[in-house]
Amino acid sequence: MRTLYAGSVLALAAALPLTGVAEEDYSRWYINPAVGLQSFDSDRKQKDEVTGMLGLEYRWGEHWSTELRYLRSSLHQKGGLSSADLDQLYLDGLYYLGTFGNFEPYLAFGIGHARFDYKRRHDETQINAGAGVRYNITPNWSVRADVRGINGLDSENTDTLASLGISYAWGPGTRQQTAAVADSDGDGVPDDRDLCPNTPAGVAVDSDGCPLDSDGDGVPDYLDECPNTPAGREVDERGCPYELTETVEMELSINFAYDSDEVPESFLHEVERAAQFLKRYADVEAVIEGHTDSTGPAAYNQKLSERRAEAVRRLLTERYGIDASRLQAVGHGESQPIADNDTPEGRLANRRVVAVMKTQVTTSE
Repeated sequence: MRTLYAGSVLALAAALPLTGVAEEDYSRWYINPAVGLQSFDSDRKQKDEVTGMLGLEYRWGEHWSTELRYLRSSLHQKGGLSSADLDQLYLDGLYYLGTFGNFEPYLAFGIGHARFDYKRRHDETQINAGAGVRYNITPNWSVRADVRGINGLDSENTDTLASLGISYAWGPGTRQQTAAVADSDGDGVPDDRDLCPNTPAGVAVDSDGCPLDSDGDGVPDYLDECPNTPAGREVDERGCPYELTETVEMELSINFAYDSDEVPESFLHEVERAAQFLKRYADVEAVIEGHTDSTGPAAYNQKLSERRAEAVRRLLTERYGIDASRLQAVGHGESQPIADNDTPEGRLANRRVVAVMKTQVTTSE
């Protein structure tokens, strides 16, 4: 037992200088009032007693702290033979194992002095060891619970103490923690995780602190005057589909290589422009018309013109997601030339697909 006593003293002494080099950001003071239940070794012939406790703890770093604790109990011997007061004073070292959400579990050990005030006063040196956990409610307030074994080195008795208390903290570490969990806009998302830090008060937000956008149109719900806009529609700043007070139109024009129905790379931007127009104005339908020059049989040219029109229609539906029911592909063969088929330039101009898309809407302000 003397070896245990010496080891505890050395361990506590070793803990104190280690804490002096810990990071200042964690430093803080705690005042730790608590109430406990102390169970005594059977040799003491004492009933279990409620124990009042008050501790002053200094957190030196991320893991280490030192605490001075005072305990007071009123003792009653089994059988009601006599009573006494018990005063205990401990100097403890605490090692915090880490932070797990709001929980900080720790190990504790220490040395102290106990005075049993019977008719004849009895003093003894005691060591204690155990474990506990701190639950942080706010940066300043926390709840602490722990269990200790207490060994009387002079009497060779071993008691136990379970306690529960509430703590108040102050110092640089609490200010740092307060800054880390600050919620400036009051949306329930801490500033260090808030991607939208200036959200107006009372606005519903997602886990990133950004206003909800239920229909995914880019306008948050609290500003959206048209909250059920179909997916994919472009909207104005009010969250409503674009509306016009005049006729708008877009002309699609693509020229093809000789005897080919493949849309040339150089004209893909024309197809994309048409797709954007169709997405913006969802009520527009388009007739895509294919044409050829006069080279070759008329029946062959008719089929070629239909394939050209269908190639453009397929690009709009498969690559850009335009509903196929809004598009019609027709071929006119060589029947509608726009240039002279006797020249290479004229024949190139006639090998084409065209479409004119227009709509007229009335705005509702």
